[in-house]
Amino acid sequence: MRNNQKEQMMPSYFAAFSIANALAKFDINIDDIESKHLVNDSRFVEAGDIFAAVTGTFSEGNEYIKSAVAKGASLVIAQCKNSNEHGTIYSVTEQSNTATVVNFFELNKQLSLVSAYYYNEPHKNMSLIGVTGTNGKTSCCQLLAQLFTKNNHKSAIIGTLGAGTLDDLENINNTTPGPTKLQQLLAQFSADGIENVAMEVSSHALSQNRIDVNMIDIAVFTNLSRDHLDYHGDMGTYADVKKQLFLGSSEQVLVLNVDDQYCQSWLGELPKENRRVMYSVNEANQHLLENSEFLSASNVVCHNQGVSFKLASSWGNCDINSALLGEFNVANLLAAMAVLLVKGVELSDIAKCTEHLVPVTGRMETYFAPDKATAVVDYAHTPDGLEKALESAKAHCQGELWLVFGCGGDRDKGKRPMMGSIADQYADHIVLTNDNPRSEEPSQITADIKQGIKAKNKVDVIIDRQQAVISALSRAKEKDMVLCAGKGHEDYLIIGDETIDYHEREVVRQFYQGGAKS
Repeated sequence: MRNNQKEQMMPSYFAAFSIANALAKFDINIDDIESKHLVNDSRFVEAGDIFAAVTGTFSEGNEYIKSAVAKGASLVIAQCKNSNEHGTIYSVTEQSNTATVVNFFELNKQLSLVSAYYYNEPHKNMSLIGVTGTNGKTSCCQLLAQLFTKNNHKSAIIGTLGAGTLDDLENINNTTPGPTKLQQLLAQFSADGIENVAMEVSSHALSQNRIDVNMIDIAVFTNLSRDHLDYHGDMGTYADVKKQLFLGSSEQVLVLNVDDQYCQSWLGELPKENRRVMYSVNEANQHLLENSEFLSASNVVCHNQGVSFKLASSWGNCDINSALLGEFNVANLLAAMAVLLVKGVELSDIAKCTEHLVPVTGRMETYFAPDKATAVVDYAHTPDGLEKALESAKAHCQGELWLVFGCGGDRDKGKRPMMGSIADQYADHIVLTNDNPRSEEPSQITADIKQGIKAKNKVDVIIDRQQAVISALSRAKEKDMVLCAGKGHEDYLIIGDETIDYHEREVVRQFYQGGAKS
């Protein structure tokens, strides 16, 4: 980190409700501590950091205090289980390093605010755009970054593909980072003069208080379908968690997909004082756009070079052409365009840029070679995502449609036959294979998927993922299309307790032996 950036990121005060009072009570002044970062993952503690030992979903932060002190933590703020322990103070010595530990009740619920204050509330120096939904989060954020950049607005993203500017992404552990890491990133972006940050907001992040929704200036909803029920339990709970993103301050702008049934049910529940921009690709929902700012797409045409449609909006009407594949990407594009329009970018300038957008890594990413089938690599790993990917591939396919996919192990088993049924409906040939089986037996996962497939004669099971992809590409004819679903941008397979290098996009490229283009 450059010195001037470090100075800008250093804390000038450390306060959040009772935490400030407790620190003052014990004469602990943050300015007296030569701290660098506030960290809530002991693996990343460096000498001088403050370690926040919070209670997580699967672990107790207090179990890692000694490890953090051994690495040189200058102070530990620890979550206690009982309110009567709040404010107690003690010391921990480990490997000749000693740190003061102060207990706080329900620290996990306040850590987002604590982190923001520690880094001088960097979100106030930029527009923070939060994108949530089951599918489309990554695509929307990437499209936003492309559109902002092409219109000379410096932007960054935080999400599945990493954090940073489009040409300089840092890998992060979660789609939405923890509260301390998030504020570190925002502080760095502020120091670098970033104007807009498009951030994927996962349901886990909302459930675990990783983000304060009041920090979000523009909240975007893409869609909601079955996913993460192993964590949330049922769709109602999952939907309620997602809805939290749209309950921020009255200044928050809401960008909403009215084609989604859950969004439709929210329209009467979300705060009426907030500015709303609705978007739709379904003519049957046009009545929901009345009395609101809106964008709608009609006459959607899928062709060899992408997709085109007619845009009607509160900002004017025009024709849109894009190299993106599929109608679902039209919805993602409308969401991104809505954000730029809210930010004051002219519609005509946005429309010109849509012609130069490039597909998002591992999202309906296409590969061609002479005399070979077209290959499409996509991240679709939910029933709705798979259906949309298959619908889009079918619209662009001139021959037969092949599908290579699997389902993750140790996750929601109920979606497996559902995805099998969807595959049966759209694909002419199905190759079932591995997709992070984890501790489960791969053959049992493919058997679960096959329960939803009636036409068993069009199904092959090839457990080795690379061989499954190569087999489909080898057998497909020139006008056919092969959709490889589930891995997308990912570069690994999790089999048992081992993470194995696997790059599906590279497998396809190598099959085409350098003759492919994407």
